[in-house]
Amino acid sequence: MKRTILHCDLNCFFASVEMLYNPELRKVPMAVAGDPKFRHGIILAKNVPAKRKGVKTAETINEALQKCPELIIRRPDYPSYQYFSDRVRSLYEEYTDKVEPFGIDECWLDITESIRYFGSAEKIVKDLLYRVRNEIGLTLSIGQSFNKVYAKLGSDLAAENCGKKISSLAEIRDLPADRLLGVGYSTYERLKSYNIFTIGDLAEKPLDFLHGILGKNGETLYCYANGMDLSEVEDTSSSSIPKSISNSMTPSRDLYDMDDVRLVLTILSDSVAARLVEQGMYFSCVHLYVRNSRLQIRSMQTSLRENSDLAGDIFQCAVRLFEENCDFSMPYRSLGVAVSRLSFAKQISQTDLFGNEIYSLKRKKEEKALEEIRRRFGYKAAMTLRILEDQELSGMGPDDDCFFPDENFRR
Repeated sequence: MKRTILHCDLNCFFASVEMLYNPELRKVPMAVAGDPKFRHGIILAKNVPAKRKGVKTAETINEALQKCPELIIRRPDYPSYQYFSDRVRSLYEEYTDKVEPFGIDECWLDITESIRYFGSAEKIVKDLLYRVRNEIGLTLSIGQSFNKVYAKLGSDLAAENCGKKISSLAEIRDLPADRLLGVGYSTYERLKSYNIFTIGDLAEKPLDFLHGILGKNGETLYCYANGMDLSEVEDTSSSSIPKSISNSMTPSRDLYDMDDVRLVLTILSDSVAARLVEQGMYFSCVHLYVRNSRLQIRSMQTSLRENSDLAGDIFQCAVRLFEENCDFSMPYRSLGVAVSRLSFAKQISQTDLFGNEIYSLKRKKEEKALEEIRRRFGYKAAMTLRILEDQELSGMGPDDDCFFPDENFRR
């Protein structure tokens, strides 16, 4: 049976949520952007009046203000965005149990089996558009097709609060190739050098040729262009073990010495450990990512003899990795910490040659007490004096507004 896949994309999501709380912003140019004080000064989302003024997502605040001096800038409110994302996702789950998120504002839905209960795919699309707008206050663009890639392209082409069905390659062959999922700027530039400008051009090229110029990605794009994407919409409601948990931080100034590095790694280790404990998980591998002032990235990792969920273990491993692999010939712009090889079971505690526990139960009790204090009163209720002394560098705790995950270090 031919599948029916939807791709639902919340329009101008961050800006739309802000306008729900502040309806007066609907009629004036407004954008959600990071704080330039903390070097996150780019446009994350904008409303329609701002778009008409030429404001674009991902450009700097200064560039946007040159086009639109009256532009109102709002700081991102991630907890609110997550709340509305969860509400919309719950609505999707009333129609199918196969809902796969693609970022905070997009989801694929496999409604193949749902059609028999709701009448038709068109009725489901109409219901979703109506209910998201009238029950939640947001608008959708929905793409419909027989696979995920074409469905996403459909939502990109759909007007606000509308659906767009793509049934065959013939309907999209004249579109620029960079409209296709997986074709970024550099890939498109390379394709153009071989006279591949449209999705149709891409689909007509031999598989071996695309593999020769793009490697494995060429095979993937060949399948995408020809409508041969067979990937399933994953049922993310089932409890699966994540491969890793990570977080990163771009401080308000570059890091020039080990004291600054230790401060940032303390905050990152606390953040990652809190998420581990929340999910009841343990790790046995720690990764450190560093990005210097020239934006060059390095990564390194180390393994533990026994798995752990302690922030102290993450911190010690991260510090050791930095000291063994990095120097300060160039300052560092951002750091990231990740843990992997995750499990829900604690390995049996071992002892070293002198009878000392590798996994310290004493430190676990201390961290558990800190977790309880922070859970009840916030992260800033219990932190090291060093963090409090350097408010410029540390900003606030990892749950506060100034603590942004970087694009290079996705969770």
